[in-house]
Amino acid sequence: MHIPTPNNPSRPRRNVAALLAVCVGVSTWIGCGTTRWSDTARTGTEQLLVSNAIDQAVGRINFTPLNGRKVFVKNDAITDATDNKYINTTIRQHLAANGGILCDEKDDADYILEIRSGGVGTDRNDVLIGIPAFTIPALPGSTYSSSQIPEIPFIKRTDQRAVAKIAVFAYNKHTGRPLWYSGNNQSESWAKALWVAGAGPITKGNIYDGAHFSGSKVPEVPILNLYGEIGDGSCPPANRPAVFKETTNKPLKASPPTGPSIPYPTYPGPQPVTPPTVSSATVPPPGVPPSPTLAPPVK
Repeated sequence: MHIPTPNNPSRPRRNVAALLAVCVGVSTWIGCGTTRWSDTARTGTEQLLVSNAIDQAVGRINFTPLNGRKVFVKNDAITDATDNKYINTTIRQHLAANGGILCDEKDDADYILEIRSGGVGTDRNDVLIGIPAFTIPALPGSTYSSSQIPEIPFIKRTDQRAVAKIAVFAYNKHTGRPLWYSGNNQSESWAKALWVAGAGPITKGNIYDGAHFSGSKVPEVPILNLYGEIGDGSCPPANRPAVFKETTNKPLKASPPTGPSIPYPTYPGPQPVTPPTVSSATVPPPGVPPSPTLAPPVK
């Protein structure tokens, strides 16, 4: 007759010890980490908006009247403008791309190019359809403090735009007589963000490459470019990459568009520059300013 023996009383103890050993081992594999987040004083969107507006405004300036001339860029008038260093270097880049010879010292130049800004800044407006944030005040004698209720948006939209108004003019350093004036060049860049039932943002603007949802690009059907190209075609825009073949100090070969006769101011006494000759063989496309063909620079 088989008599069953009781279970080994030491087996549960061994199981508990093994479980504790596994827990201790797993705990050594688990770690924690922290990530430090910080924000700049100005948002990236604001900086892109401002720089893009500057690129467009400068890109519309035709610097070919300064082709082959030694130019010193004077930026005293924009020292208080937003992103004045970016304005200055963008104009220097575009001036050099159009054939102007940059001089770091005023004594080495024959012409002075002065920069002025009529305004560089941003505007913003917000639209909220829902319940705005509000505060529930504490009642007198109550034991709790006031409570802040966050906004509950059903639809929320934020529109932000930047404007830049820039003008330059050049004059002869030796005589003080004017050579050329660009006229006012004003441009605008924009960005929009939309939230629907808390989902978003859906962002779009001329500083983005298409529409984005929560940081990811949304596929779009190609549509007609409503903004067109920047500049007059005689030189790459200031915000596009370009490579130039280095030459001597001779004027660069350029083929600016021609157009009807342009009134050129004359002044009593010796003229600093021979008035330009203009060919009216062709008329430039709409929106493209005519560019005169200037005589060789005064030596």
